[in-house]
Amino acid sequence: MIAVIVGQAILFGLLAVPLGSAPSMFVEQFPSSDRLTGYSVSFNLGIGVLGGATPALTTWLISYTGADMIPAILMISAALLAVVVLLWMTDRSREPLR
Repeated sequence: MIAVIVGQAILFGLLAVPLGSAPSMFVEQFPSSDRLTGYSVSFNLGIGVLGGATPALTTWLISYTGADMIPAILMISAALLAVVVLLWMTDRSREPLR
């Protein structure tokens, strides 16, 4: 039971960084007149559409290609895309909110 609790604590710690900083990042990216819409659309597209379609896409790709490593390839691709997008974003953390 201790190993399960420690494992869950580590997973929650890893999730706390992106899930804790995402709302403030979205606030910095959108002007105040479009902030709620921008946050809602980007969050729901990312979680709902992409997150919801990923299991079906992964299952189809595994059956189509026969490669069991498709989930790992998709995760690596998503991580690389996230790094590129984060490098492309403008840092507005020191500016007043628009």
